[in-house]
Amino acid sequence: MKIQQLEYVIAIAQEGSITHAAKKLFQAQPNISIALKELEGEIGTQIFSRTSSGMILTPEGENFVAKATSIVNDMHSLEREYITRNTNDISANIGICRSGYLTAAIGNLLSEYSESEDCERMDIHITETDTLDVLNGTCSGKYDIGVIRVPDNYESIFAERTETKKLNTITLLEYNLHVCIKKDHPLAEYDDIPYTELVKYPEIYNGNNELEILRRAALNPAYDDSLVNKRIHVYDRGSQLSMISTIKNAYMWIPPIDSDVFHGLGLVIKKCSFAKNLNKDVLIYRKSNEDNPLVTNCIEKLLEHTAMIKKLNPLLKQ
Repeated sequence: MKIQQLEYVIAIAQEGSITHAAKKLFQAQPNISIALKELEGEIGTQIFSRTSSGMILTPEGENFVAKATSIVNDMHSLEREYITRNTNDISANIGICRSGYLTAAIGNLLSEYSESEDCERMDIHITETDTLDVLNGTCSGKYDIGVIRVPDNYESIFAERTETKKLNTITLLEYNLHVCIKKDHPLAEYDDIPYTELVKYPEIYNGNNELEILRRAALNPAYDDSLVNKRIHVYDRGSQLSMISTIKNAYMWIPPIDSDVFHGLGLVIKKCSFAKNLNKDVLIYRKSNEDNPLVTNCIEKLLEHTAMIKKLNPLLKQ
């Protein structure tokens, strides 16, 4: 059994197919297929079920990948501590729920690194995605640090999962979702937009794999997806801002955090009392990363940035 084989298996589990794993690892697909077959033969266990929709872990495979992930993470931790500790290279994989304030905080930190004379090489990967992907990716080692968005009434479920998977957690912000619209939107005159009027207009929707039940939990237990007749699924946050500024009378649910970008696009943030459920942005990272300087600096920068936001923004829970 080789570390490389374990890394192949972990990549297949994360990506859901050998083809995507090969692209991620910059390897030839036949090499990964052969390595997987040899490993399954060596341990006498079928790790994956081959289905029309992709590679799915068997129950034995889930247990194997969990142990393999722990081994590979420990190996990478040893490499960082004993092999790369005297170099000036900076590398990290960061997974976050879609939010401008998170990228701004991380960007400020990376700007400090890039301008430092001690930084000779930087290789940072930042992925904006849905909560479940960030959670699973941080657990598996895909991300060194992550930020998930958790509806308040699902907090205990996510807390149990993070504890089981030995993740550290820090709550960054708590808030109700608000509505983002253009200043000339027909509903812009309202201080508190009526939900029955809002759903008459096209919604710019986060196009991700988030479960509808989490969508309901993020807004209101009475949320009915069928009431929204006009929806545009957009997978990129930059494109979301472009769409809401160009599609007539569109709206989008967002955290109530103002920015210069919104003003530049002629956008405003409005309250809608229908969104009465509380949400939390929670920073997560593996316990094995507690001594990783970049992770600890990222945590410090995020806490510093969110503290400033909470002080200036009356719409956020204190």
